[in-house]
Amino acid sequence: MRKRAILPVSAGVLPLLLMLGLRASASASASANGAATSPATGTCVGRIHYTFDPPLRATPRPTTTSWSGDYSCSTLPLIRTRTWHGTFKGSVKSVTGCLQASPNQLLTPSITETDHWSASKGGHPAGESTLTGTVSTLPREDGTRVAEWTGTVTGGTWFVGHHFNGNNVYSSLADGKLCLAGGEIDHNDGTAVVTFLPL
Repeated sequence: MRKRAILPVSAGVLPLLLMLGLRASASASASANGAATSPATGTCVGRIHYTFDPPLRATPRPTTTSWSGDYSCSTLPLIRTRTWHGTFKGSVKSVTGCLQASPNQLLTPSITETDHWSASKGGHPAGESTLTGTVSTLPREDGTRVAEWTGTVTGGTWFVGHHFNGNNVYSSLADGKLCLAGGEIDHNDGTAVVTFLPL
């Protein structure tokens, strides 16, 4: 009788143990491959490349501004340090020129950027984020202004629901003279910073 009672229990426990073992194994495998949960916070510093179609000129006109770049990131101080890398890209259509007249010219009510995160070791995919925010200004070509934007992570697997703050600044300031002289600018490069705040 006891042997018969043990067999059904064993038969029920074994699949459960196997399932737990597989989940643990899958979790360990995911960690080994760079898949991970979102950090609690983070600051990312990187490079950004802009393209303008049609090229920017002094007189504002409908323009598609596209951007892409890469980030090096780490958790904020006072939290267990964690590092990772990222790439980002986005685009927006707006009426803009290379010398904005107003210091608070609204570029657009809302823009979206897609970020892809990778583990520091091995570069395996670790997550992604969809950043949706508002940009107060674009950096002017004469270097007097930086782009500032704020918003919320609205999608992806990392930082969803977190608020973020960011800014971008052009590296090349010589284009300001070109713009003032009536020239057109089809691209520029710069630096980018974004900080993900705690929930």
